[in-house]
Amino acid sequence: MKHIMNYIPQLKRLFLISILSLLCACASQGKFISSESPKVLYSRAVNQEAYGDLDGAYRTYILLREAYPDNELAPKALYRAAEISSARSPGRAVELYRTFLASYPKSPLMPQARQGLLEGEIKLGAYSEAYDLFTYAFSHDKDPRLIQTGMKLIRGLHAQKDYPRVLSLICMIFPHADKPSQEALLGLWKTAVAGTDRVDALEGIEDKVLDDRLLGILLAHEARMYADKGEKDVAASIVSRIGPGVSLTSMDGQYAPARKTRVGVLLPLSGKLESVGQRVLRGIEFASNIFSTDPAPQVEYLIRDYGENEQAIPGLIEQLDTKDKVDAVIGPIGESAGGLACKEVQKRGIPSIMFTRAQAPSDKESYCFSNFVSVDIQVENLLKAAADRGITRFAILYPTDNFGRIFASTFAQKSKSFGIEVVKQMEYPQGQGNFKGIIQRLIKSPVSSGPGKPKLPGPGFEALLIPDTASNASMIASYLPYFNIRGIRLFGPNLWDSPDFVRMGGRNVENAIFVSGFFTDSERKAVQEFNSRFNATFGYKPSIWEASAYDSASIIQNMTDIMPSSRKGLREQIGLIKDYPGLTGTTSFSRDGRVKKTIYVLTVRNQAVEEIIP
Repeated sequence: MKHIMNYIPQLKRLFLISILSLLCACASQGKFISSESPKVLYSRAVNQEAYGDLDGAYRTYILLREAYPDNELAPKALYRAAEISSARSPGRAVELYRTFLASYPKSPLMPQARQGLLEGEIKLGAYSEAYDLFTYAFSHDKDPRLIQTGMKLIRGLHAQKDYPRVLSLICMIFPHADKPSQEALLGLWKTAVAGTDRVDALEGIEDKVLDDRLLGILLAHEARMYADKGEKDVAASIVSRIGPGVSLTSMDGQYAPARKTRVGVLLPLSGKLESVGQRVLRGIEFASNIFSTDPAPQVEYLIRDYGENEQAIPGLIEQLDTKDKVDAVIGPIGESAGGLACKEVQKRGIPSIMFTRAQAPSDKESYCFSNFVSVDIQVENLLKAAADRGITRFAILYPTDNFGRIFASTFAQKSKSFGIEVVKQMEYPQGQGNFKGIIQRLIKSPVSSGPGKPKLPGPGFEALLIPDTASNASMIASYLPYFNIRGIRLFGPNLWDSPDFVRMGGRNVENAIFVSGFFTDSERKAVQEFNSRFNATFGYKPSIWEASAYDSASIIQNMTDIMPSSRKGLREQIGLIKDYPGLTGTTSFSRDGRVKKTIYVLTVRNQAVEEIIP
């Protein structure tokens, strides 16, 4: 009996050993058995974390997940275990996050787990894996937390000189980053662009760039690479695509020309046009960064005032040529002043960008370029806007002044190439005050329409062009309802870009279409930034004069910052400019001095002026 009693404890020990062996066998197969419920285990792990027992909390979370993998608390437990591991063992955390993503794809914690995995891969230096994870995650969710993670990833890739991926990631996150992050990304972008030695690699990323600052830096380096190879025409064509506000001299000093480019500036800084001349001068000064901490361009401006004496312009150009040895001229202002200047700079071979509405006289090797809104440009943009809306029949009501007659005749002449027919034209005396009789005659006048054209109800036209001031146009519009003329679209020149148009016209000018050389309320980012910086500097909102001057100065500065130019070389570079994305619209020059612009097309909706985005 005593022998049997001694044997019982041995049986108990054998039984316990068997149970422990079974538990170990289950554990070795990935199955933990726990007598405690998931809620009890989770509560214990949380308490362990709270008391600083991270190792214990980690083990409890893992036990819960392995013992109850399908319980609702299992994803939370696995995620917390991965978080605890991330600080001390990134490799273990990465494995746990990967297990989470594979096991619980529908969990609301998926974004956080993906973020944790991404952070872990970056800590481990697995940048290729992190790159794939980030691009997938960011394409689905622009979470601000991801931007900071992206910054870490970009720095890691940058340290490895993996510039293609650096450029791709910066393109992706730059528009969504805050200002300090953007400043940091700009620096990384510059060095990544400069470190890319294949121009085709840079050209391949252009379509991904959504910010003008990034694009300007990219295009500048492309242009320099082509210039270094002697392909100056290609370089000049690329420079023409660089928009305003990008200082190429801030890229590096490697390409700085041996001497500054000298540019003469001819403006009426006194007399009756003083206010306009001063506005233009401020635009040039603003482009030259004299009020900014940004690097100054390699350009020296020589300012000359001709006041009210336009006849002094040829003599001033002679001095700028023989004494000052300028490379280019900006100015003067107006048609007559521009005509005098054009003859002189053409004779002396000095490229000039003027502020005149007149088209420069066509010449195979013209040195005269106009960067302003001519009648031709306004007409072409209005006709395109009409054609885009399916309007085919116009009437024209115009004053007998020079502008009205030229605008009307140009519109009628160019209309056919847009599939548009001018079926009625009528003029009225300059200074006309009452338009009732004029409109009556316009309605009763016969329609001049081609054969086979269907007769339109009402007045016989779909749209009415009025090349007159905002106040006169709004007055004419107010008479139309009295004659039951409704549904007619009003079209007009940049003279309508005035608060008087909507204030005086009210509902009568609703849906009217007109053009502008510079729309201060544009949603375009470059315009908004220019307005903000200019207003902060000078205390008022810029007009078309400041914007046109800024564009003109920026064009010359960008050209000369890329490569040193002779007068002839600079003229050739300006003549190659195609689709320059300026503040005053998209501008293209040709070698014969002609200019084409896609300017702002505006409309009135709910008695407010809005930009029509093509």
